[in-house]
Formats: sequence, C-alpha cells, structure tokens
Amino acid sequence: MNSVELILAQRKAFFEGTEMILQGIKPEWFDIKLLPELMSFGEQIDHISAVEAEILDETGMALKFEKIPFDYEPSENLETSLSQWRRIHNLGDDFISRLDDDKLDFRFLTVSHSHISVSAMINMVIEHEIHHRGEIIAYFRMIKSPPLKR
Repeated sequence: MNSVELILAQRKAFFEGTEMILQGIKPEWFDIKLLPELMSFGEQIDHISAVEAEILDETGMALKFEKIPFDYEPSENLETSLSQWRRIHNLGDDFISRLDDDKLDFRFLTVSHSHISVSAMINMVIEHEIHHRGEIIAYFRMIKSPPLKR
C-alpha cells in the first residue's frame, strides 16, 4: 500500500466512524445550542465541512491544481448539512487520490504563514474532524442520549 492509499484508507475509517455518530443526531436537534458559547449540532457539521474545504482548497492552489469545487454554504437543516459534509469529503478523497509521494512531501507557505507539507495539511483535516466528532459525542452526553444509533 502506498502513502496515498494509506491516507485514503485512514480517511475512510474516520469518515465511517463520524458518519455513525452523525446519524444519531435527530433533525430537531440541528439548531440546539447546549450552551450559548457552543456551536449547535448543525454548526458543528457545517464547521467540519467548511474547514476541510478551506484547507484542501488552499492545498490544491499551492499545488497549482485546477480549482476544486469546494463551494460551501451554511446549511438550514440536518439533511443538507450531512449531504454537504459527504460531498466535500468525497471531493477531498478525489483530490487526495491525485497525489503522489512527491506531492505529499511538497511544502508551501499557508495563508496563516506556516511552512507546511501537503501531507501535514491533510492530517490537519483528519485531526480537525476527529476533534469535532469528540465534541459532538460530548453533546450527546450532555443531553443524555447515546451517541450511536442502535
């Protein structure tokens, strides 16, 4: 298995885990903010999508790839939020599948002025999703609901 295949396999495993958790969100919870300073369930999902789109779009531009249609819009309901999350994730997989070891090692200066490799940017996407997946699980605990559908 090469590096790109390994990254895609990891993303698939993480995606499936996140998908199981997100499926436990009830549509009526979409706008619920458990505390004023927290994001709602829907804002969490949209945030995961937006950050993945931004990071991979910036990475694609650094590699001089053609523009990837990572267009993102805030969602108005759970169904559109989940659909957008899946679409952006799939675009990310398509983007990553076009890479090779040289492109993974390519380093560039980000908009936040960090000198970083493409593989590190991809890892940031994965870590970010896992972080917010954990927050969503904490939300389930706060409302005393199991985080996984049974």
